[in-house]
Amino acid sequence: MEAHPKLRPVDAPTPGIFFAGSVEAPKDIKDSVTQAGAAVARSSILLNAGAVKGDAIKAVVDLEKCTSCGLCARVCPFGAIEVDIKAKTGARVITAACAGCGACAAECRFGAITIQHFEDEQILAQIGAALEEEPDKKVISFLCNWCSYAASDLAGISRIQYPPNNRFIRVMCSARVDERFVWHAFELGAPIVLLSGCHIGDCHYISANHWTMRRADRLWNRMEKLGIRPERLQLEWISAAEGPRFAQIMRDLEEMRQKVTPEEIAHTRNILAAKDLTRYGQE
Repeated sequence: MEAHPKLRPVDAPTPGIFFAGSVEAPKDIKDSVTQAGAAVARSSILLNAGAVKGDAIKAVVDLEKCTSCGLCARVCPFGAIEVDIKAKTGARVITAACAGCGACAAECRFGAITIQHFEDEQILAQIGAALEEEPDKKVISFLCNWCSYAASDLAGISRIQYPPNNRFIRVMCSARVDERFVWHAFELGAPIVLLSGCHIGDCHYISANHWTMRRADRLWNRMEKLGIRPERLQLEWISAAEGPRFAQIMRDLEEMRQKVTPEEIAHTRNILAAKDLTRYGQE
């Protein structure tokens, strides 16, 4: 799958890999030659650069906390993590291959992986600041940088009106949203929480948002068992071009928020305070 069908049609999501011809999809000779020329031009930029600068958003492993379980290696869509399960030497991040999506950090149950510039403490602090005053009137939305956050920009540029009480927390990928973040938002009194990212099959990080779906399913199941309405956690896929749809979803969330009673919020906070689901190593 190309990085972007229009803006980066010959680039793979993994930096330094380019497509040409029918390796991407069936095409005739003319299109194959055209794409081959584009791939050569793109690769020549790297070859002539001398040195290549990488993004600073990378995964970092704390070997003292790592148990070599190997889950992070299975989660990583770029194959950027290596784990010797038998040797128990801890996970090793191939920095040049890491794209910083954060899926590994969100799935790690031991808090052994940190994403530079999107650390757990930073995101938890944003949640706390957003819900510091009148939390029952706020909606917390976790938006991926490439699609849903871009859609919010498009809605703003287009001057489309939607409720102003939604608090956006930007992450590079929806897969970065740890279950702890959602529990923390509910524990602080958030009536509604939204997880939003790229459409399935169009993720900037290949297939990372598949882990978002799995995590949302786990959260819904746990919420139901705890007696918390699963509808209070919403999952929406929004592309960067869907500004009007983004605004409509914000309006729908506000309607949902108005139906969440103060008693329901208080009940949720009491349950989560007793369970302490914001810690690592939760069941």
